[in-house]
Amino acid sequence: MALARWTPVNELTGLHNTMDRLFSDLFESMESSGSQPATFRLPVDIKETKDGYEIKAPIAGFKPEDVEVTFADGVLSIKATHKEEKSKQEGNYIRREVLFGNFQRQIVLPPDVQGDNIKASFDHGLLTVEVPRKAKAQPKRIEVRSSQAKEGSKENGKEQLVGSGTQRS
Repeated sequence: MALARWTPVNELTGLHNTMDRLFSDLFESMESSGSQPATFRLPVDIKETKDGYEIKAPIAGFKPEDVEVTFADGVLSIKATHKEEKSKQEGNYIRREVLFGNFQRQIVLPPDVQGDNIKASFDHGLLTVEVPRKAKAQPKRIEVRSSQAKEGSKENGKEQLVGSGTQRS
């Protein structure tokens, strides 16, 4: 009986092939079912800036008119929808990995955003959404007085009254 040396690469290759078969079967069944294109979760980068937040989302293959950005009840929604009809397949594919589908993402924003001033731009397949924040309320300084200072001013007031009364007599 010969011993075979175990290598993790063989295990990973086997796992990779199994995952390929699993996803291949899944997507082939979706294509053959004739249903709507799949909707995928849109990946985003959210960065805090000095004036607010900047959200970037890669949505290559879409036109600006296919992208919808809405804000309601503190939630920013991004939806990218293909408006094309399914094209006729030509040729025999050996492997088909490029999938066309829709993307959607909802992001709960903090309460300090200015919903009316949100701006979105689309350049070379990258959607950038600028979300401004409301100015933070600056703390108001309140003068703290000593309670003895208040009593002293009352006593000074009484002395003035008494002093003014003695001057009249």
